[in-house]
Amino acid sequence: MCIRGDPVAACGFSQACLYSLGFANLCMRGLAMNLQSFPLRKYLNKKVTIPVAIALLIILVTILSTGPDSEALATSEAKRGEFAVSITVAGEVRSANSFTLTVPRTRYGTVQITYLIPEGTTVKAGDIVVRFATTEVDKNIADKEFELSTFRADFEKLKADQESQMSDLEAQLKNSELAFEQSKLQVEKMKFEAEVLRKDAEINKEKGRISHEQARKKIESKKIIDKSDQQKILLKIKQTESDLARAKIDKEQLTLKAPMPGLVVYEMNWNTGRKISVGDSPWQAMALVSLPDLSKMQVITSVNEVDVSKVKKAQRSKVKLDAFPDKEFLASVTSVGTIGQQRDRTSAIKTFEVILDIEGIDPILKPGMTTSNEIVMETIPDAIFIPLESVFEKEGKIVVYKMNGSSAEPQDVQVGAKNGNFVVIKEGLKEGERVTLRDPTLKTSPTSREASNKEAKL
Repeated sequence: MCIRGDPVAACGFSQACLYSLGFANLCMRGLAMNLQSFPLRKYLNKKVTIPVAIALLIILVTILSTGPDSEALATSEAKRGEFAVSITVAGEVRSANSFTLTVPRTRYGTVQITYLIPEGTTVKAGDIVVRFATTEVDKNIADKEFELSTFRADFEKLKADQESQMSDLEAQLKNSELAFEQSKLQVEKMKFEAEVLRKDAEINKEKGRISHEQARKKIESKKIIDKSDQQKILLKIKQTESDLARAKIDKEQLTLKAPMPGLVVYEMNWNTGRKISVGDSPWQAMALVSLPDLSKMQVITSVNEVDVSKVKKAQRSKVKLDAFPDKEFLASVTSVGTIGQQRDRTSAIKTFEVILDIEGIDPILKPGMTTSNEIVMETIPDAIFIPLESVFEKEGKIVVYKMNGSSAEPQDVQVGAKNGNFVVIKEGLKEGERVTLRDPTLKTSPTSREASNKEAKL
């Protein structure tokens, strides 16, 4: 194939043709000699030998001229239409709404897992997901129940004793009251008696009053003391009831239930370096199980700092699952991070978190699936575009190799926006014109093919 406007290529082609003809001439001579020495020579004549030799020469020249360096060029057509300016980034599926079950905070230190619902189970609200060993809390509950029953018995006994003692004191009060009333009557009787007798009556009356007053005060003091004693035991009862209630709550907390529907996903146990399992004793507040809500899924991805300024909320995107490349989902940008993060320890490049909300519900979507995401940043309604691998840089210029019949000619072009596969051609090409998908001026050996596929830096 001849490359117009490229004398070096033309010269090389001419030399190849000359070499081919020379080699063919030698082959023809050898063939003629062989035919002369062949046993069937008597069956052949000059008229037959010459056409056969010419045919063989044509075949030989054709073979030599269609070697590796004459490999047919792959081409593509310049197309006109709507062009999506986009970037393609990797991401991971996650649930937009998720709840994490953690190890409860208890007074018993670490607790051991005795039951785990299988990972991948879809649960309803209220389903049991995790259970922990309850040996210690069961013992504590039994102890508190025993203490409570003891304190309540003590309280009842105290009340009975107090009532008995109070009954005796009230009887004493009545007796003292009766004696006091009798002493007062005796004083009345002694009005007209001798003074000595009247004084004795007055003294007895005073003693009766004092005795009655003491009996009354003793009852009042007893009531205060009894109430205090009761309060002490009631306080113990109340505290024990509180401890018992707390212990029962602790036991309830050792059974974790799903607060919402979701898919069971085990978390990592950083003590063991693997996902949690029955028999583990994780520390308090450690994450155990995530329950992503599969009714609303999203993709979390990272965008290079060079492109993040072009990514805006509400931009449309397409999500493809790496595990199911034929499955495509529509999504939209809902969040663009404002704080950059280093891509890795060996790179100074910063990336920004971008979240895409996936439209619709599909049971194939599972948290943790890896994705390829095309974010459409701009749409050009009418543009001419070609594959990126058709554009090359030659001596500081951006060129394509446009087909003209069977020849490929270099053509300067002005490029515009691009995406992961195509680039817009502002000037230099028309709709329908075909361009090569590699640089035809380079040889097509494995090494040169690799070099020819290096398109221009756009």
